[in-house]
Amino acid sequence: MKKRLYISLIVVAIVIFLFALSYYTSVGLSDMYIPADKHWQKKKIAKWSGKTGGRELSPVGQVEHGIYFVYKGRLMYMENSDGNVNEICKIPSEIVGILAKDNTVFWRECDDISSIYKADSYGNIVKLVDDTGKLYMEGESIYTLNVKHGLRKYDFNGKRLANRKDAIRFATKNTIFDDYVFYKGEDNQMLLGVPQYYKYDATKIKYFLHEVKFSRYYLEPEEWDSYHREDVIDYDDFAKEVDKEVRTGGIYNQVNGKDLDNYELQSIELSVWNFSDEVDGYIYIYGNQKITYLDKEYKRKSEEMTLEEQYSDDNREKFTCKISVKAVFRISVDDIKNSSNETYVNYERVGKSPNIPGDWSRFIVNKNNVYVINEDEYTDKEAYRNLYIYSIDVDTGLNKEVYKKKRFFLGNESPEIFATDEYIFIYEYGDYGEKQCITRINRDGSNPILVMDENGEVVMEPVQ
Repeated sequence: MKKRLYISLIVVAIVIFLFALSYYTSVGLSDMYIPADKHWQKKKIAKWSGKTGGRELSPVGQVEHGIYFVYKGRLMYMENSDGNVNEICKIPSEIVGILAKDNTVFWRECDDISSIYKADSYGNIVKLVDDTGKLYMEGESIYTLNVKHGLRKYDFNGKRLANRKDAIRFATKNTIFDDYVFYKGEDNQMLLGVPQYYKYDATKIKYFLHEVKFSRYYLEPEEWDSYHREDVIDYDDFAKEVDKEVRTGGIYNQVNGKDLDNYELQSIELSVWNFSDEVDGYIYIYGNQKITYLDKEYKRKSEEMTLEEQYSDDNREKFTCKISVKAVFRISVDDIKNSSNETYVNYERVGKSPNIPGDWSRFIVNKNNVYVINEDEYTDKEAYRNLYIYSIDVDTGLNKEVYKKKRFFLGNESPEIFATDEYIFIYEYGDYGEKQCITRINRDGSNPILVMDENGEVVMEPVQ
């Protein structure tokens, strides 16, 4: 009898233990995952997530005592003290971009895009790990991000620290900050992968996805509109601010002779075309803001129209006033983190002056300034066009042309710019990338120096 009781107690204990084990170690229960600020290991989470914003591969990387930069398949280093340029190492194929940290540089190369390499300041090269996807650095870790395997995290020696397969879906553009993944998905939606941490082991992370909403609709849709009744929200402070600015003119002075006293605000939409990594607590966006007004009397007037008239394009143009502004905007990272499917994220326009011509999508942000590179329209393949660099002051919104030069090459390959705390590096390309020159200017556009010419020679002389 005692033996049976003893066996029964053992069986019951085992069942209870297995139940508890499955409950406390299961990674599939959503209620077992909580935000970082509610986790008992939140200080540890803050330490390993970096809290600096992810940096994507770039041809130029600044460290404490100098600047690493790429010229085709060569890794170069420029000393802060005297401006001397030296070659650190060279590989047969081109280096796609670098991430620099102290005396260590990580990169990918064109002929082996699935691998990550690193080199020290003496030029010793090590193949770190095989892993595809976009490469980022945040804090003391490097990350790869793609749809197939999600977000992977490594230390600087290539040891994998985490693998989060549910961090991202299809994306055309993305960035990371504090374990969050912000990206542009299908149908041009802006999405956020939100990390939740397992209660009993903060290294286990589950991602929850929601849309980051910028576009707002204040009136019920008309026949020609693409949004739905359930998208309509109450008139809010954001609407009041934009409406006031439109009615006072300035950058929004596009009403084409229509009297806005006869119109009411219908919608404020934002189409995101490109965006930056996190910079000092903000994400910078280049996109198009479209503001639509509807004739206050449209409902009454539409009752007198035929169905064909109500759906006609002429009717839409007659009873609406549309204003579009291409500009750089910025959003607080904290606002993105605190967003949800039920909320709308505020944003502010950075450039107050709309007189920068052309496409702004090739912009960079550094030290409270947004820099934009543009060039003359490509109309004559035999003409050397001008390129221009503009600076937008984030605080004032005012912009100015800081530099202008003749391109080194004919053709239509687009130049690029990259910034450090002191300089802007201009990369120009010719013959489908076979030729390349690098120019360095001060951030105010002064002292242009040709760093490397099309033959790969270090020049370091003023641009003629």
